[in-house]
Amino acid sequence: MGLVPEFLIVLGVFIFLALSLLSALLDEDLPPILQYLFLGSAALGPGLLLMSQALVSGGILSPYPTDPTRFGISVTYLASAISILAGLNVYLALARRKMALSSTLSAAVTVPIFMISAILVSSLLGNGGEVTFSPATILILSVSAFGIGLSIFEFLREAHKHVRSSSIAAGLLLKNPLSVRSKKREDDWEESPKKGRE
Repeated sequence: MGLVPEFLIVLGVFIFLALSLLSALLDEDLPPILQYLFLGSAALGPGLLLMSQALVSGGILSPYPTDPTRFGISVTYLASAISILAGLNVYLALARRKMALSSTLSAAVTVPIFMISAILVSSLLGNGGEVTFSPATILILSVSAFGIGLSIFEFLREAHKHVRSSSIAAGLLLKNPLSVRSKKREDDWEESPKKGRE
């Protein structure tokens, strides 16, 4: 199976989209502007794909997967996505003091994505775009995919609990001030005739 270097850009786009979803789920621990920055970075990927295709069609870049310019652009975009993911782990561990969350994110998402990316980049470098799957490679990719799927499921389940509890708490807060105010008014009405008599 042959790969073109632009496949690494597609992988980077998925990483940035996952980072945007993750930052939306961890809105209490991360600045809210991050999810929009990650979406903007993900939107840059299709632009790079179109630019690369136009340069190949125009004859400026070589159509072969071993073209160093195409490979360099693709690897740079993927490396930026992975380094931002690793930086997010460091931020959660050091700045927010969420070591458990950081280690879970690192073990379930960062390390499998790094391993998959390393396998794809080494295949592009060593075999000219041909990806050869040895039994060890298939095992690594299977474990990584299972780990990523399980972690995404767990994150979505926890996020659902968090959103549900937040919406219930928000609903109670919206209901309670009104009931507190109406009860206070009733107490004022009851107290005011007594005060008038005294």
